[in-house]
Amino acid sequence: MGNYTAIAEVGQSLVQVIWNAIAADPTLVALINKDLISLESPAEHADKQDTALLSIYLYGIVEDAYLKNRGSVEGPGGNSQRPPLSLDLYYLITPLLTDAADRQIVLGKVMQVLYDQATLVGPNLVGSLASAGDVVRVVLNPVPLNEIALVWQALETPYMLCVSYVVRVVLVQSTTVGGGARVTSVDQGFGARVPGAPGSG
Repeated sequence: MGNYTAIAEVGQSLVQVIWNAIAADPTLVALINKDLISLESPAEHADKQDTALLSIYLYGIVEDAYLKNRGSVEGPGGNSQRPPLSLDLYYLITPLLTDAADRQIVLGKVMQVLYDQATLVGPNLVGSLASAGDVVRVVLNPVPLNEIALVWQALETPYMLCVSYVVRVVLVQSTTVGGGARVTSVDQGFGARVPGAPGSG
């Protein structure tokens, strides 16, 4: 499981996976480069009027309901530790190229990449996620248009072509360690018989 940097590392991992696929495609390299893939919202780039061409924006974080009530895990020194915080991360992926056809081409490539590499593990992850051997899954999130429109409304930006994905489950290690060590053996010895006690003969 990752540490508190895990949320940021998921975004960095998505940029890495998407860019690796774009870099291998001569047609797409002519449209976009890694420096123009951003984790900022589309609204931030509209305000700056800069040259970002693809926004991978984290717009929502929810605790995973299925893993919320897990029991303690083994922590340092064999002590019990609170289970990791289990999160689902919601991303809005928006191509920002000027030409409408180019936006569709880039978005199509992104969706192809995340379909083919829906499970991110090992070299596809960065930082503490990679070193911990974590596995996260990237799932297309079929959000109704009216709900996506609310996100754009909150950003105070006109709607643009976009798609939503959820990345699950991102584990953030707890720092709370209990005082008791995990039970590893049971002593089943018996004491000496007390004279006169029932069954002592």
